[in-house]
Amino acid sequence: MALSSFVLAECVKMTSISSLCGIIVILFYSPIAYTCENDKIQESGMSFTRHPQPLAAPLNDDVNFECSLNIPADRFAWHHRPLGSSKWTPVPNPNVGGKTSRHVVTFDNESKAGDYRCIAFFGISGLASDPARLTLATIQNFSDKNDVFIAVAEGNTVPITCPVPYSEPEAIVQFYKNDVLIKDADLVNGRTMVIKNVRTTDSGSYHCSVNNYITVVTFMSNYKTILTVHGNLTFQPPYLTKQPQTEYIVPRGKNVTLECFGAGYPVPRVTWSRLGGSLPSKSVKSPIGLTLVHVQSSDRGEYDCVWRNDVRQIKSAIILRVVEPPRVTRQPSACKFHEGGKLQLSCNVTGEPEPNVEWLINGESLMPSKTQEMRGSTLIISEVEKKHAGIVQCVASNEYGSHSGYNQLQVQPTEHIVGGKAESKPDGTMSRHKHTRIGGRRKNKEGKKKGGAAAVILVPPDRPNVTRLSDISVMVRWSVPENKGLPIQFFKVQYREIGPKTIGKQAKWMTANSEIPTHVRSFEVTDLQPDHTYRFRIAAVYSNNDNKLSRNSMRFHLNRDTGIESNRMPIPLLTNTEALGPHEVLLVWQNPDRSAKIDGFYIYHRASTSAGEYLKTTVEGKNAFNMTISHLQPDTTYEFKVQSFSVDAASEFSQILRQKTKKPVVEHPVQQVVAENKLRPSESNKNVSIHVIIGGVFGASLILIALAFAARFLYKRAKYKQSQESQSEGKPITNGRVMNGGVTDSKINITSNPLAGLDTSEDIMQPKSGQQSSMEMTSFLNGQNNNGSNNGHNNGDAAGSDVNVTSHNEPSSLRQGPLPIEQRL
Repeated sequence: MALSSFVLAECVKMTSISSLCGIIVILFYSPIAYTCENDKIQESGMSFTRHPQPLAAPLNDDVNFECSLNIPADRFAWHHRPLGSSKWTPVPNPNVGGKTSRHVVTFDNESKAGDYRCIAFFGISGLASDPARLTLATIQNFSDKNDVFIAVAEGNTVPITCPVPYSEPEAIVQFYKNDVLIKDADLVNGRTMVIKNVRTTDSGSYHCSVNNYITVVTFMSNYKTILTVHGNLTFQPPYLTKQPQTEYIVPRGKNVTLECFGAGYPVPRVTWSRLGGSLPSKSVKSPIGLTLVHVQSSDRGEYDCVWRNDVRQIKSAIILRVVEPPRVTRQPSACKFHEGGKLQLSCNVTGEPEPNVEWLINGESLMPSKTQEMRGSTLIISEVEKKHAGIVQCVASNEYGSHSGYNQLQVQPTEHIVGGKAESKPDGTMSRHKHTRIGGRRKNKEGKKKGGAAAVILVPPDRPNVTRLSDISVMVRWSVPENKGLPIQFFKVQYREIGPKTIGKQAKWMTANSEIPTHVRSFEVTDLQPDHTYRFRIAAVYSNNDNKLSRNSMRFHLNRDTGIESNRMPIPLLTNTEALGPHEVLLVWQNPDRSAKIDGFYIYHRASTSAGEYLKTTVEGKNAFNMTISHLQPDTTYEFKVQSFSVDAASEFSQILRQKTKKPVVEHPVQQVVAENKLRPSESNKNVSIHVIIGGVFGASLILIALAFAARFLYKRAKYKQSQESQSEGKPITNGRVMNGGVTDSKINITSNPLAGLDTSEDIMQPKSGQQSSMEMTSFLNGQNNNGSNNGHNNGDAAGSDVNVTSHNEPSSLRQGPLPIEQRL
């Protein structure tokens, strides 16, 4: 395709030998169907920052769906798919543009339940959001038909089960003993109350109620559970007090307790095993069942529960199924097809159960027809039309969620030879974002003009949050909005002291001497001054070596430690670690004081063989209790510790636990070799025929290239004569650039600092034209993964400079500077 593009480009320039060019164009374009640009999403920069969210509502309620984008759309449309249907239909909605669209559903009929999605249009190209389901909020009455009788000896563990009816959303369950509400009941899986070590005083009549908090409807169970606890200590073989649930279906990453309740006298003991393997190391055994934490796909299988005492044993088998929402792991390729040719695109999806795959072009679902075929995750169009140009999406869905991948699809119109010159009909590509401006602005390394209509999308980090760690150090943490713009290479943390506003210059921005990897979202800044006030900001450096700054943090005053705040913070109890693979370790901890006001936890880890700095991970939320640490080295022992934090302080560290990552799995591919004498005669003939065909095509290509170069030589000779005659009319050129705005051929000087710019009076001064600044860097990694993500904004507090940067060719004197480093103007 590159060869044909070169020949066509030369032919378009030469009008004096048009007939020869027409022949060349027809010969080269007839056999070619399409070209693809790897699997990289086109840098259009558009993405949803908020998808519509699933909702449950009663009839006659007004329901609001909302979607948001990172850049304004020309207009929005909303589509609806009823429950049980596969067809999407448009619904009335104001035809307005912007970054956000809202759709109000008057839920006056059950037919309006189902899935809703919004479609953002950029010109004629449309991008569809993930769908959100509207469900009728309802609760059914109990259907239990008999009382349940349980008789046990003292000391056993007894379950009281509530026969919860269908409810959307999930019902809230409460238990009663002798018609009196039981407060602080010990519930398992939300519907079973457990009474441990029962006494005769626990005997009585139990029943339950269910409540739907949306419909505000409450039902009482029809029948009761009659519990009798006796002190007659005669031998009783083990028996099940509740018939175990034979199958559990659990979403990946959730916790579950496999219930298995037995009783007898003497009180029997319970053991758990797993068919064909060992129990997960993060499982917890107790009289109420087997609790699995942070369930993974590898945990699925059969679990056996055995109750035994001195004489007899009973066994029960439970099947665990692990489900997970869909994920598009590889989006469709960005391809250019020819009108009338054949299109074939694929995407890779995961999920359990296996997701259904839907294909969209410009937000419209593709249906099977004579020219369109969907084979699972593969789309085939036998005859490409101009209407297929735009955004192609692969949407994977199952009952646990939906996810999509998208890319740009270009259609090359059919070429027509008019007067010996190649012309084409206009195609259906985007109209709003045709980046055709070619003014005098300089280009970056990737050919995108800075500041013009073709500027790439740079999504900056959100405003950072700051936590005090000590008298001289703080933890800075941040997030990055969903980014389908230019990829980020690394982050930099900057800070500046804020003093009394006086006449003269303010303090300069200092830069922490580390390139922070893209998966890291926290960083410890040290060597600060106690009782001083600071601001912090995060700079993202992108794949084109440009950069953009976050908004400045709020003013942060670093107080001296009085010992009061840190003593109030509960010290986490780090209970378990497990190697999930060569690069991942799972941590499980407990918060001993849930009433304490904390914002989250900091996790520290480092290789046990080193005495270097700990890498940090931030986990937001006081109720967090586990975290998977990734990007680790295989077959390496690491040590871990945890501390809780709030805005004002961080706790003391937990105990240190060590865990070794798994060894890497090495797969040796088996190469099959066919002996020469085993080839069939027909296969040998085929090989000879193929060689002949390839040689013929190559020879024809050389002849056509020679014709193109000969034509080019004649054309340039004629142009040279014309230029000699009109030399006085030429345009002046300086430093390789045409003075009236042509494109330069000269190279751009690169500095080692992407973070030029200095704040004055809380605002950042933009560097003058041609100014560049430098900053010393290192590649020492500090910080670790934080899985939070929030939408952010950028304002006058932070601005990126127009300086291109490279972090790989710096002099050693720049890479080894001390921390902190002052930024030079």
